[in-house]
Amino acid sequence: MVVLAFVIAAIVLGAHVEALSPILIVPGIMGSQLFSRPNPCSGYNCVWKGLWIGTDLCFSTARALDKLSLEYGEAANTYSNKSGTEIKASGFGDTCKVEYLFTNPEESSCTWQVPLGNYFRIFVNYFANRGYKRGKSIRAAPYDWRLAADQLYSRGYYNNLKSLIEQMYTSNGGRKVTLVSHSMGGPVTLFFLNNVVTQQWKNTYIYAFVSIAGAWSGGNKILQGQISGLLPSEISPVVQDVCNFPPDLVFRLRTTLRTLESMSWLLPKPSVWRNAILVTTPKRSYTANDYQALFQDMGFPQGFKMYTGISVINAGFTAPNVPVYCFYGTDVQTAESFVYDQGFPDSQPTRIVNGNGDGTVNLKSAEVCLKWKKEQTYFVSKSFSGAAHVAIVQTTAVLQAVEVVVTSLA
Repeated sequence: MVVLAFVIAAIVLGAHVEALSPILIVPGIMGSQLFSRPNPCSGYNCVWKGLWIGTDLCFSTARALDKLSLEYGEAANTYSNKSGTEIKASGFGDTCKVEYLFTNPEESSCTWQVPLGNYFRIFVNYFANRGYKRGKSIRAAPYDWRLAADQLYSRGYYNNLKSLIEQMYTSNGGRKVTLVSHSMGGPVTLFFLNNVVTQQWKNTYIYAFVSIAGAWSGGNKILQGQISGLLPSEISPVVQDVCNFPPDLVFRLRTTLRTLESMSWLLPKPSVWRNAILVTTPKRSYTANDYQALFQDMGFPQGFKMYTGISVINAGFTAPNVPVYCFYGTDVQTAESFVYDQGFPDSQPTRIVNGNGDGTVNLKSAEVCLKWKKEQTYFVSKSFSGAAHVAIVQTTAVLQAVEVVVTSLA
């Protein structure tokens, strides 16, 4: 009888899982493993070595940061890897490279993964325990998070994303796919839905878009990173679980952060912050409308050219016209504006004014999605008090909320 009951339960669970919407994870900034190798290469030198988050970042930090830096081509508004280096995000289609962010020494399959840098591990396990299967009904689409949507598009990421969704739809019995994004993964996904695929395609393949902690207007903390630098752990707490960085690394990291297109993309948007003062120095105050003057006074005028180079994808936040669930954290102290003394920009703020948010994404940024309620047919939003920016994808209440979304297909 016990065996029979087990068999019946397995059949019922199997039937239930077959009725669920497959899940595709689109991670956030610094949320995909990156691997590097020399370019050109030959023989063993062509093996992809772990870069983010790898042992080099922890123990040969300056060398790793130099590899991570991008070179900006101002004339054509393009970004490329540093000369002699090739970098890629690993594990497209698999969840293992977003479950943990500490890389294996060399690129490998998901058979074995260093269990450090927990990111989506709890999330994936939660749904695996409910019958989802890694590599079939729950998958991930990691990307080179140093880039913004335009460069991801030109490098083929969105074509691959479209193909992966179609494959998931087919391999899961024609069930529409739920896109679950985190942080910068929200804008990355929104660009895809609004610029890459048609409405007919969305009607066929997309069940829902669940945005968690969407960085729609970036995060004001990114301003501090551009001006005076941040430690990696201050941008992504996951890094703190793996590496301990000395405080004097902050200015070396600033050099790298300023080269990344994604950092320009995630600057606070004028359409959201309007005339709010974000930076104050002995010379003057700056709003999101004053980036040209700010970058000039920082001694980094190229920063404004990089910012204006992505103005097209910064313009507006058009509703994606698929069912949207916008989940975000609140009631965590979140940096909103920065006051500097005479040491600007080569000293840290003497005062940081905090506001509401999740510790990284400000509430004003997270709630940009609320305007979609008037722009499309189906929209749901929910805030989670005390849910910090990365911890939110590991929070039981959030996992249960996502479960309600994907099970409503049944």
